[in-house]
This record gives sequence, structure tokens and C-alpha cells, in this order.
Amino acid sequence: MPKFTVEHQSNSNPQDTFVKLKDFFTKTNEMKKFDPKVECTFNDATQTCHIKGSQFKADVNIQTATAGSKVNVIVDLPLLLSPFKGKVQDELTKMLKKHLG
Repeated sequence: MPKFTVEHQSNSNPQDTFVKLKDFFTKTNEMKKFDPKVECTFNDATQTCHIKGSQFKADVNIQTATAGSKVNVIVDLPLLLSPFKGKVQDELTKMLKKHLG
């Protein structure tokens, strides 16, 4: 499975960013566009999230950055979906900008 990373810089501190990210994944249906069977597992202690769908997996982590926090989304796509890698990257980037600023 090919892996790629989507990064996003947020002006919020890591704690606030994690809360916003958690709200985004649990309260909106935007991730369901990629896969209706998507499930998110959160680890509040480490501020990470594991996302599992029927067609992909992703790990999300938040790191402290100079001016806020940095969100890394490491996506694992099956080989058959690798032609859609660019589209998935663009959509994830748009969603992160919309919900995290």
C-alpha cells in the first residue's frame, strides 16, 4: 500500500487543534465522502487518531510548532486507488484548512 503525508500548520495550540480535529471527524460527514464505513479511534493522551475505512487507513498526529501546532495525516491507500492520491491529498488539505484554519 502506498503511503503519503498531508501536513497542515494551525495557529491554535496542540490541545485546541486536537479538539477541533476530533469535532471535525465525529460531528461532520465529510470523511464519509471518502468511505461511508470510516471509523476514528482517538487517543487523548497522545493527541493522535487512527482512521480506518474499508478502502484506506490513516494516522493523524499533532505536534507542537513555533506558531501553534502541526498536523500530520499519514494516509495508506491500496495500490488500486493510488491514481487518486492527488485528489485525496487536495480534499484532505481543503478539509483541514476549513476546520482548523
